[in-house]
Amino acid sequence: ASDGSNLAAVFATLAHIRQDTADLDAVIDQAFPGARLVVPQPDRTASFGMSFPDFPRRVFEAAELSDGTLKFLALAGALMAYRLPAFVALNEPESSLHPALMKPLARLVGQAADRSQVWLVTHSEALAAEIAATTVGSVRTVTKTDGATTIKGLTRLGTFREDD
Repeated sequence: ASDGSNLAAVFATLAHIRQDTADLDAVIDQAFPGARLVVPQPDRTASFGMSFPDFPRRVFEAAELSDGTLKFLALAGALMAYRLPAFVALNEPESSLHPALMKPLARLVGQAADRSQVWLVTHSEALAAEIAATTVGSVRTVTKTDGATTIKGLTRLGTFREDD
């Protein structure tokens, strides 16, 4: 769902129906070293929380997590969902995220791009560089020159120069 209301259900599907959270666990560990996602077996509703190394016996429910952590988890859920749509558009996914999360976010984008077409718009040079380093897709830079917006390397014929 576009509002994230099904995020717990996405995680529960991966954990309890698909029984495959290896990629999700790895990206969460990369983003939050030592932390783990906790997805209880759903009863009437699905839920999730996280445990952190500083408090290993305590599970922090979703309502207790920071906005940045929730946004990263929402992006993970959207990009790792069992059935991705044919086209995924992300507009500035880096907003509200700690700069240290750019590499794990690029990993998520790269994994999703293996299964779907992904279009991402960002103002973060760090995220663009990580995506360029971790994916085989094209990273294009939009610039403003003499008041006109252009895509770097795009020719007047609509093709890209090979060196760009």
